[in-house]
Amino acid sequence: MINLGTKPTTMLAEDWEKLDRKEKSTMRLCVSDLVLLNVSREVSMKALCGNLGTLYQSKSLVNKLFLWKKMYNLRMKYGDLVTEHLNAFNIVVTQLLFVDIKILDEDKCTILLCSLPYLWDSLVVAIV
Repeated sequence: MINLGTKPTTMLAEDWEKLDRKEKSTMRLCVSDLVLLNVSREVSMKALCGNLGTLYQSKSLVNKLFLWKKMYNLRMKYGDLVTEHLNAFNIVVTQLLFVDIKILDEDKCTILLCSLPYLWDSLVVAIV
């Protein structure tokens, strides 16, 4: 527990180990069973994150193709919140940046407008 009114103290090795175990447990609970198979034997949180990064942030052609496909197939359903759709869109854009794919702002705008429901077509025409 952190006390804001006191000076910070250094953590003991056993405290670091306990924190590392908690972080690993939390991470393992958050990943799917298929992903868990790839990271279940990691001994530290750093190794676990490194392994996940190697698996899912690779700049391979397959990963880039998967992300492009995810971007172009992103569709907002009628009744969904615009903020949730924008968050999903921005997540894919960020993932593309991690694999060194930069998208022009004009192209982002075009893809985003195309991902809106058909009922929004009058708004899309008015914006363009």
